[in-house]
Amino acid sequence: MLFLVALLVFGSVSAGAWEVLRPKENVVGRRLGLDAPAAAGPASALVPGAARRGLLGRVSGGLGSLLARVLPGNFVRQIDRMLVMANAPWSLPGFLATCAFSVVTGLVLLTYVITSIDGITSTQIFTYTILIVPFSVLIPYALLRRRVKTRQKLLIRGLPDGIDLLVTCIEAGIGVDSAFAMVTEKSEGPLAETFALYLRQVGLGRPRREALNYVAQRSGVPDLLSLAAAVAQAEDLGTTLGDVLRVQAEELRLARRQRAQTAAQRAPVLMTIPLALCFLPAMGAVIVVPSILNLINFAGHLGGR
Repeated sequence: MLFLVALLVFGSVSAGAWEVLRPKENVVGRRLGLDAPAAAGPASALVPGAARRGLLGRVSGGLGSLLARVLPGNFVRQIDRMLVMANAPWSLPGFLATCAFSVVTGLVLLTYVITSIDGITSTQIFTYTILIVPFSVLIPYALLRRRVKTRQKLLIRGLPDGIDLLVTCIEAGIGVDSAFAMVTEKSEGPLAETFALYLRQVGLGRPRREALNYVAQRSGVPDLLSLAAAVAQAEDLGTTLGDVLRVQAEELRLARRQRAQTAAQRAPVLMTIPLALCFLPAMGAVIVVPSILNLINFAGHLGGR
C-alpha cells in the first residue's frame, strides 16, 4: 500500500513538473515556415511531448466535462465565475478534474492510514475521515478563493493611483485609449492586466463603455464597477471624462481611507483572540496555580492536626 501511495505521489509530481517545464512549440514560427529547415532536428522532438500532453489534456478535459454535467449547476457556475475573477489559467473542466484528483488522493491517503493501523476503532476511522476528506475536497476551492481575494485586494489598492495617472494623462491632451495604455505600461499586477484586457477589447472594435463594463464584470471589484457606471453616465450626459475620473479617484481614495480606519478599529478586537488563547492561560498558570497549591498544602496541614 505504501508503494502505491508513493507511486501516485511520484506520478502527480512528475505530471505537474512536465506540464510546467515542458518545451513550448513555436507555433508562430511554424506557421510562418521558420522551423521548416529544422523539421528533422529539435522541432521533431516536440511531437511525442505534444502527443502525451494531448492525451493528458483529453483525459482531464473529459473528466472535467463529465463532472460539470453531473454537479449542481449553481456550483459549476460559481466555480466558472471565480475562475474568471481570478484570471486563472485553468479552464472549468481542468479545475474540476484537479478537484477530482485531489479527492482521489485524499481517499487513497485515508485508505492507507486505516489499513496501516492495527486494531483501529470506528471512532478513529471517523476521526481520520473528518480530518482528511474535507481537506482534500476543499483545498482546490480554497486556493482558488484565495487567489480571487488577493487579486481583488490588489485591484482595489492600485485603482485610485491608476485613475490619478489616467486623469493626468487625459488632462495633458493624450487620448483616452492612449492614456489607458500609458497606465498599463506604468502599472503592474492585476491593474495592468485589467487595463490591458480593456485595450484588447477596444482594439477588437468593442465600444469603450462596453469594454470597461466587461472588464469590471470580470474582476468583480465594486470600485471598478462604479467606475464603469460613471463613465457610461458621463457619455450619456456629455460630461468631460477627465472630470468624472477625478471625482471617481477622490471617492476611491476616500473609500480606501475608510477601509483602513475600519481595519484599525477592528484591530483591538482581534488582539483579544491571542490574548485569550496565549497570555491568559500563562498568567493563570503563574498566578492561580501556586495559590491553589498553597491552599491544598494548608488544608492538608489542618487535616493532619
